[in-house]
Parts: sequence; C-alpha cells; structure tokens
Amino acid sequence: MRTAVATQGKAGWRAIALMAAFLCACGTADAPSAPTPMRLGMDLWAGYFPAVIAEREGLMAAQGVDLEVVATRDTNGLIAEFAAGHYDLIAVSLGDAIILSRNRPDVVVLLVADESSGGDQLLRAPTAGADPAAPPRFGTNLGGFGELFIRAWLEREGIAPGDVVWANVDASDVPAALAEGRIDFGHTWQPYADEAVAAGATPVFSSADTPGLILDVVLATRTGMERHPEAYRGFVRAWFEAEQRWRADPAAGNATAAAALGLEAANVSLAGVKLCSLDDNHHAMAGGADSPLASLIERYATFFIERGSLSTPPDPAAMFDPAVLPEATPAP
Repeated sequence: MRTAVATQGKAGWRAIALMAAFLCACGTADAPSAPTPMRLGMDLWAGYFPAVIAEREGLMAAQGVDLEVVATRDTNGLIAEFAAGHYDLIAVSLGDAIILSRNRPDVVVLLVADESSGGDQLLRAPTAGADPAAPPRFGTNLGGFGELFIRAWLEREGIAPGDVVWANVDASDVPAALAEGRIDFGHTWQPYADEAVAAGATPVFSSADTPGLILDVVLATRTGMERHPEAYRGFVRAWFEAEQRWRADPAAGNATAAAALGLEAANVSLAGVKLCSLDDNHHAMAGGADSPLASLIERYATFFIERGSLSTPPDPAAMFDPAVLPEATPAP
C-alpha cells in the first residue's frame, strides 16, 4: 500500500501519495494490470476523510486505484482547478457543485459523503455591535451554500438580507476576519470554527439548526467516468469500506486520517458530521428526478438563479447516477 504524507504551503495542506511497488511475474498471462492514477482534491473537512483512510489502509490499491489526495484551504481555487481538469475528483458541498455545473455541465455527484449536522457554524466576532449605527457585516464564500445557510439564520432572527453587508471570505480566513474585526459574523466549518472560538468568537447558529440543508459530495465528470469506469467504481467501493471501518472504530479512523494529513489525532473528529452510508446514498438517489437528492439540487438551483449566480438550472436527475453504487453495503 501507499503512505500519504501531508505538507502545508501557501495553498494549504497537501497529502502527497508515495508510489508503491507492485510485484508481478514478467511474461505471465495473468500479470496484474497497472493501477489507475486518480487525483482527489478536497476541503479540510472530516466528512471527506474516508478517502484518506481508504488510501492509507490500502483499500484503494486493492480496488486498482492509485489515489493522490490533495487537502486544501482554498475552496474557490479547488473548484477552479477541477473545472480546468486538474483533478479527477473533488469533495465539496452540494451547493458548490450546482455553481460548478455552469462551467462543467458534465459534472456528476459520484457519492454523497456526509450531512453537516453542526460542523458548519455562524460565529459572532468579539467586536460585533461596537458601532450600533453600522449594519452588521457577514462573511462567507459568496455564491456558495454559506449564503443560503446565513439567510436561514437571518430569517429566524427577522433580519432582511438587504439590511446587512455581505463580504466574500473563504472559510479558512473567517477566524482571522472575526478576530481582526473585518466582519461581525462569519460562516465557516470545522476545524476553522474551533480556531475562531479559541480566538474569542461565539457560535450563534449551526447546521444542526438546518437539518438536510448541507450535504457534502464527491464529484466526478462523465468524461472521466466513461474513460475509466472500473476505477471510479473501485473508488466508491473503497470509500464505503473505509466509511464502515471508521464507524466501527472511530479512534482508529481518527488516528489514520490524522497521520495521513499531518494533523493531531485530537483534532480529527466526526462531531457535527453525519457520514452517509452506502444505504443512505441509495435512498438519496432513489427515484431519479423525484429523489431527495434531486429535490435539494432544485432548492439550491432556485436560490442561485434568484441571486444571479446561475442562469440555467441543471437537470437534477442528470447530476447523479446510482448505477455506480455497489448493490449492497460491503462487509466491514
């Protein structure tokens, strides 16, 4: 198996996979074929760590997939690089996937990784309200799912979206933006939410208050899936095997992901993250255009069209393909 090693540069954490030696008997008819190289880009979010665990524990290699994982703190850059063809797969929010469909109409939800159930948070800066006459400033990745998340809180509080100032702030920059007083409220997720709290911010709202709103997914393109169908199926099988292992032994999964990404094991947790099983994925995709996943895609698309981020809604049923999912949950 390969070992994933994490480094941190200007673009963030990067898990660089070291090549393994595959032994074969030269000249024999049943010599194993070379594994298919695949490159996955992802935010630093625990819901995506089944891929890291699967690579680290040799599950990807066993499925004929030579996986490189790149974990970044730059969500916008990640999405742009996927659109440009620099990744075979990316793991992002479903809301980000809808926006991505503008530039990559062949984007496909390969699997639903998790539901955020408290891991996404809206935090208040220590200096918020210092000037009562000034409208509150809200920071999030504008044009993404964070804006819809914040609007849910504004609606609860009886505040009109037009009565606040919106600022485009990446999730990884929210802790600093709050601490420096650049924004009054900011949306981010773990582990950045803990960083913000440690610097004095206060959580006021979380994805536990918006059940079913924030799903995280792994995206591919139909072009890539048609080129290497078995590799993508192998990725999915290895993912769900790792997901089951992590559920069965959370401490071991935390330690494996931490070692691969160069993090402290104490900083890896599924708190606020509900992993989606293979059965959950079958349920989410069942029914095609009438499926729960299609309904959420339509909800996001309607919001993005209303705010001008999207001109034409994607066909929800064309954005996922349950045929790539294994028929039954693999044994742990």
